[in-house]
Amino acid sequence: MNPDKRIIIDDLTARVNASPFLIVVDYTSITVPEFTNLRSALAACGAQCHVAKNNFMRTALTDAGLPDSGEHLVGQTAFVTGASDVAGAAKAINIFAKASKKAEYKVAILDGAILSADEIRAIGELPPRDQLLAKLLGTINAAGSALARVIQAYVDKENGGSEEPAA
Repeated sequence: MNPDKRIIIDDLTARVNASPFLIVVDYTSITVPEFTNLRSALAACGAQCHVAKNNFMRTALTDAGLPDSGEHLVGQTAFVTGASDVAGAAKAINIFAKASKKAEYKVAILDGAILSADEIRAIGELPPRDQLLAKLLGTINAAGSALARVIQAYVDKENGGSEEPAA
């Protein structure tokens, strides 16, 4: 193999290994300014968008030991990787796709599992992490609050409704 090609593949392999996710997007008919806007939106959530030859990425995925998604690596393909926030990257792509009506998901790999275009789109439609954590904490807190109300009702019943504890 040409040493220059090996350098590119090794760089792609390093990027894929450093990221818990890889989102493959079809960028057909996206203009350079639009692509720059997409890259800026992705950078804001800690993700990067790269364009490479499909064969190079296919080899990089094989070198990284990730599942074969070769049937999706056709046409004009951009690859999105990031440090941690797959939901933020998917949300940025969703917003861009709705505004421009151009970017289409092909496939995604999340923690070694292949996700379909619909699955990664759904991840992008989730509420932000802070809101999900608040809902989770509210759900956990609701059970404790309900138990406290039941105990208080029992104590009130035993005391005959008085505020003084029974002697």
